[in-house]
Amino acid sequence: MKPQLELIMNNNQRVPFTEIYAKDVIDLGREAPILKNNDVEFAYTDGETEADANFQAFPFVLEFVLEVGSWVFLQTKLQEMYEVLYQRKAYYLHTNLMPGIFYKARVSDLQLTKWNGSIAQIKIEWSVIKGCGESFGTTLKPFTLESEKWQIGQGALAEDHQYIHTKNHIQIYNAGSFEINPRMHELKITIQTYSQGGFKLTNRTTGEMFKFNDNERLYDTDTVIIDGTKIYKNGIRSGRLTNLGLISLAPGINEIDIDNVSRVKTAWDFRFLYK
Repeated sequence: MKPQLELIMNNNQRVPFTEIYAKDVIDLGREAPILKNNDVEFAYTDGETEADANFQAFPFVLEFVLEVGSWVFLQTKLQEMYEVLYQRKAYYLHTNLMPGIFYKARVSDLQLTKWNGSIAQIKIEWSVIKGCGESFGTTLKPFTLESEKWQIGQGALAEDHQYIHTKNHIQIYNAGSFEINPRMHELKITIQTYSQGGFKLTNRTTGEMFKFNDNERLYDTDTVIIDGTKIYKNGIRSGRLTNLGLISLAPGINEIDIDNVSRVKTAWDFRFLYK
């Protein structure tokens, strides 16, 4: 299998980069995670005080052979690549080697490493700005290899985890390595419920609670959406009707309670994050 890289731009345009430019691929893939040590040293004390490390941006590399007929033609091809690679906004890198994970990145370097008159060897390096990979599919997409959005090793295929529920007490499984924090990551929770006066959504695993006001009656036709940090009722921004609490998802099983409702349907849509 020939390694292939596609770029997924902000307008969802997909650019089959290696298919267009690479005669042969020499190297393609991400490098190891980079941890930043945040331990603190104080004067007149031994050692350091421990603090959580954080994951920094890490390199993603493509090295390939470009077949060109002359130095002039090489300059033309390089200009074409500059137009594609250097964008104001970051875009995603997706390979056929790890089809279930993609990486949000900015190009950081492009070098012509070899040139013999007709063949150029080029090395491109990106910086993966989030410090992690993201699942190519979201939790509301089918967890099958046939969907071409998941792969073995993502922790999502072995068990039959559900992300649409009609019960008050449920489990939401985060198969990734990182907490899903709605202040930073994609997380969309959709709630349709019948309630005489508001409701309370609690993640007992993290201790977080979202509350819709007690004096707000909700019907089966009403839809409440927590989309990142934005809260909507029937498409209208409605944060003032809530306690403005947000729900994050720890790695592994999250125990969720929905209280003060007689009927409820919830949908949880997010991507898993990987080291």
